[in-house]
Amino acid sequence: MLPEQSVSVVDVWLEAGRDGRTFSYCDSLRLGVALGDLVSVRLRGRRMQGLVIGCRPLEGDLMSQESFEHSLQPVDALVQPAAVDSGWRAWLDAMADRCHTSAFRMLKAALPPGWLGQRPMPPASTRRLWWVESLDVANAVDLSNAVRQQALMDSLRQRGGGAWQRDLLAEGFQSGSLQALESKGLIRREQRKCEALESSESPVFEPELPRSLTEEQQAVITRFQRLPDGSEMLLWGITGSGKTEVYLQLAADELRAGRHVLLLTPEIGLIPQLVDRCRKRFGAQVVEYHSGCSDRERVTTWRRCLESDAPVVVVGTRSAVFLPLRPLGLLVLDEEHDNSYKQESPMPCYHARDLASERVRLQGGRLLLGSATPSLESWSRLQPEGPVVLTRLRSRISHQPLPPVRIIDMRHELAEGNKRLISRALMDRLAGLQEKGEQAVVLVPRRGYSTFLSCRSCGEVVMCPHCDVPLTVHGSRSNQQWLRCHWCDHREPITASCSACGSLAFKPFGAGTQRVMERLAAELSDLRLMRFDRDTTGGRDGHRRLLDRFADGEADVLVGTQMLAKGMDLPRVTLAAVLAADGLLHRPDLRAGEQCLQLLLQLAGRAGRAEKPGEVLVQTYSPDHPVIRHLVDGRYERFLEEETTLRREAGLVPFARACLLRLSGPSANDTATAGTLLAERLREPCAKAGWHLLGPAPAPVARVAGRSRWQLLLHGPRDSVIPLPPGTRLWDDLPREVSLAVDPDPLQL
Repeated sequence: MLPEQSVSVVDVWLEAGRDGRTFSYCDSLRLGVALGDLVSVRLRGRRMQGLVIGCRPLEGDLMSQESFEHSLQPVDALVQPAAVDSGWRAWLDAMADRCHTSAFRMLKAALPPGWLGQRPMPPASTRRLWWVESLDVANAVDLSNAVRQQALMDSLRQRGGGAWQRDLLAEGFQSGSLQALESKGLIRREQRKCEALESSESPVFEPELPRSLTEEQQAVITRFQRLPDGSEMLLWGITGSGKTEVYLQLAADELRAGRHVLLLTPEIGLIPQLVDRCRKRFGAQVVEYHSGCSDRERVTTWRRCLESDAPVVVVGTRSAVFLPLRPLGLLVLDEEHDNSYKQESPMPCYHARDLASERVRLQGGRLLLGSATPSLESWSRLQPEGPVVLTRLRSRISHQPLPPVRIIDMRHELAEGNKRLISRALMDRLAGLQEKGEQAVVLVPRRGYSTFLSCRSCGEVVMCPHCDVPLTVHGSRSNQQWLRCHWCDHREPITASCSACGSLAFKPFGAGTQRVMERLAAELSDLRLMRFDRDTTGGRDGHRRLLDRFADGEADVLVGTQMLAKGMDLPRVTLAAVLAADGLLHRPDLRAGEQCLQLLLQLAGRAGRAEKPGEVLVQTYSPDHPVIRHLVDGRYERFLEEETTLRREAGLVPFARACLLRLSGPSANDTATAGTLLAERLREPCAKAGWHLLGPAPAPVARVAGRSRWQLLLHGPRDSVIPLPPGTRLWDDLPREVSLAVDPDPLQL
């Protein structure tokens, strides 16, 4: 007979106070709790989940053990054994110090939602979902005039006659179509128990063999394979040069060696194409991890990474950098220059590129940074000054040259009597798309109908009542329009007259995606248009659905915001156009020139990726701007060299460090006072460390969601430590209603 397992005292790290606290419990149920486990306990009657950071057996005689056991609350359940190992925890603690946040806050940000804190997830068995099933109808109903209803029926047939309603809605079908088909007796809906919440259904692909490599691609792979563990490489490849195929073949090598692969992209919009490419190559070994997944799906992926004996390929956004992949062989940051890799709020404020670099250095694996327009930060870390190895892909797979860039001087258009949003040259080029069987993408800096609503009599601009920003006009002129704040999502109707002076001369200014769509539809009525921005790509697979429809030829022109420029492969696109480049050029930001040129070069790369050559048209009132000149000649390396010289001489990032302290509170006076007191505390340690302190000053948007915002900027030598007090001492003297966020090496001021 086996001896009975001994009872142990368990120290559990719970979400209590600012940075978590440790409480002792008793493993009286003999669950076998160990270090690194996640457990469910009760704290003051509330069910919580926490991390086990200490275990020790009960000591003493039997009676004293029983007495002590009854004095402690029991551990209710073992949520996840071995959730956190010591090596992963050590890396995470180091990153918490780097980000000037607490270890508990960093741990909570790293783990999937619901695993740590006061919101434990309900058992999967309690969920019931709607199931939709097609019915065999003797007398077929004519759906020829109901295109979307017919498409929904076709989708059900392709799925074997039934599907979860959530998957149909994620595919882009509306609840109205479901109700109409149900009323016609063509489908039946019923609630069914869902024992385990699976990921949304994914397309089934024929297995794909690796593609033949060019000499350049093979040279990159050979160079990377020779790098030792912990190394970093920058793959600078022009758009369409085959960077993704390099990623896939390197991933295949790692999988054969039994090591995991992590592929990161900056935006959810880039996930579908990369996931599809990976699943064609690696099948069921591919999983996703990003905010578009449900909480339960992220927990399932995390558990698979922890428990799987077979290596996996994870495709995700910046939060996937925390996944517990052991051993990790390859970590890829595609589009490494993209700002979306930076977490700005809430804390911890981190850059996925920095965390990835430290992870391979401390835990093993190799890091590959890929981009057609590398960031100045990565450029400044190249050998011999830094640890990063540079490789290049200079030619497109299609052997097509990069598309020529044509600049449209809108000053001349205006002088010649054309006051429209769209130049005559662009209008003529768009008019010929259908005849040639080609497609175009048109970039508009803003979504919505117009930038703001203003009175032409008194100049009054309609502002958000909760934020210091103008409200954006949404809707179309022919239908209902409304005002919306893109910061706090406040909405209100448009009034017919100015609230300040009563004038009826109320007019929207600027142009968003909705207004451009309206103007194109009015000028070129035969042109089929599709809109691609955050307002039209909602849902789990919103980006995939819309891009698939465009790739299938449902539209001639895709009008969108900056999402258009990011890594999409659309073979029939031969024209890329920018309507208002000036809105990108003239921003009060140190990185404005770099980010604008990156965006425009990335957009140019969407055109001419297949057999047909491409063309780029850029409308601007500043044709002589240095960024426009570099865009035309395509010499991004020259721009990097000039920008490096400029910033190095001026002592600006990345040849210096910065740290932004953001304060916010309901009262402008209290927040400003807290900022002043904080500045006085930091002034002496900053001076001793050779750092400069600026502020406090109002933030560029001084009020958001009713809270006043102030900030302090610290600026100091490169590679030096930010002179902030350790731990939570920075928050000690702040008023309760004033919050503080620390953003090391900020991208936005």
